Amino acid sequence: MKSTNTRRPVRLFYWSVRRELWEHRSLYFAPLIVAVVSMIGAFGAVVPGVVASLAKVATLNPMQQTSQLSAPYSAVAVLVMITSVLVGCFYCLDALHGERRDRSILFWKSLPVSDATTVLAKASIPMLVLPLMVFVIITAAQLVIVFVSTAVVLAHGMSAATLWSKLPFAKMPVGLFYFLVVTALWYAPVYAWLLFVSVWAKRGTFVWAVVPPLAALALVSAGSGSSDVKAFLRSRLIGAFEHGFTTDSSEQTLPDPSKLLSNPELWIGLLIAAGLVFATVRLRRRREPL
Repeated sequence: MKSTNTRRPVRLFYWSVRRELWEHRSLYFAPLIVAVVSMIGAFGAVVPGVVASLAKVATLNPMQQTSQLSAPYSAVAVLVMITSVLVGCFYCLDALHGERRDRSILFWKSLPVSDATTVLAKASIPMLVLPLMVFVIITAAQLVIVFVSTAVVLAHGMSAATLWSKLPFAKMPVGLFYFLVVTALWYAPVYAWLLFVSVWAKRGTFVWAVVPPLAALALVSAGSGSSDVKAFLRSRLIGAFEHGFTTDSSEQTLPDPSKLLSNPELWIGLLIAAGLVFATVRLRRRREPL
């Protein structure tokens, strides 16, 4: 009996997550489409890039060769990750407001699924499920580029061993997975804020999501100076890479978990995210259709 009672919340959470994926297919279609388009665009750089890089092995240093050969892989990864962050933000902004707008909240509340399970399932989409899907999509796209690059090299009568020795195949998936984890943790308060606005606002969710933070930052900038506000915005919006990686003496960018975990901004953001998720659960209990 205890085992059944333990599995039931997990099963409800699992099916709640699957329900979100069924209802919001853009969560995986958008990154997939961007991956395919950017991969096709990368093919235009693969042929001249691979051939030129391998033809200049004697003139380029190892760092330059790796940088030039890795450019198509990095471009695909960056475009897909930016798309996933935008998709996650728009999903959170509509996740709880949409069910009130189309009155489906009446149906979902009639099911034996708690508000906590529903909100946590929705919060897990941009913070857990979407990064995992993006990792699979990017890795698959990069593997296709590897095979195309190998075919191009062999077609030009070159040795594929040179290409495979210059690309950091073992490091790319590890670095990608780590960066996706860093991004999910760093943007957790942003996603949580958008979920809170989604359950709280009656209309104009985008305006309510953007205007209050900007107004608060404007008031702060009046007392502390606009440079501090700009630094805060830059750190929170595009600082995930800066705070999660470090550059060594040879100018190689390496994952640095200790640097990330010792950053107080990360933990303050996670505490804010937890508070906002808790408030979202409490608000949903009293929310009715619009």
